[in-house]
Amino acid sequence: MSAPRIAILGFVLEANRNAPVSDREIFEETLYLDGDGIAAELAGDQKGLPSAVQGFCGEMDARGAWTPVPILLAEAPPGGPADHAFFTNMIETMRAGLDQSGGVDGVFICEHGAGLSTEWDDADGAVFAMARECVGPDVPIVATLDLHGHVTPRMNDSADVMVAYLTNPHVDGADRGREGAGIMRDMLAGMRTCSILI
Repeated sequence: MSAPRIAILGFVLEANRNAPVSDREIFEETLYLDGDGIAAELAGDQKGLPSAVQGFCGEMDARGAWTPVPILLAEAPPGGPADHAFFTNMIETMRAGLDQSGGVDGVFICEHGAGLSTEWDDADGAVFAMARECVGPDVPIVATLDLHGHVTPRMNDSADVMVAYLTNPHVDGADRGREGAGIMRDMLAGMRTCSILI
């Protein structure tokens, strides 16, 4: 595969139901980049991107030609669950971006893993499942997660690989992104993964 097309998306929120709701304004104040916004960051110094995305893209660049397909990145500080109307709108925007992408060879998801919406307990699983529904069963999906993430069956069923941060404070986001890129390259070269429940 000479220049694989890799979608980039993610939802980063560490939530608990006892804190005030995380609404669109909070995400937009922290990080809310649509496809054009991500593309502008990739063309610049990338400092406005999460470190895991920076690491992923840097390692993909180092390993050969590829084409990023920017979809949407949203992040808010730790707080209450995401407003459900905002969250479902975000999911549908991601879905539309994937559907209109012209097809991708892989998906990179920059996630936290402990997200909630005001109506759903497994917000991250909803993001993962949406991506899988859009790209089908054979396209690699690789995600990075905070080490405080809660891996759910829906996440496990939808992603091929989830790479968790190893340090606290979380100073290894770029390293985990690079690790995810290496796995993505290996999967594009034919490596397959499996999950075993013990």
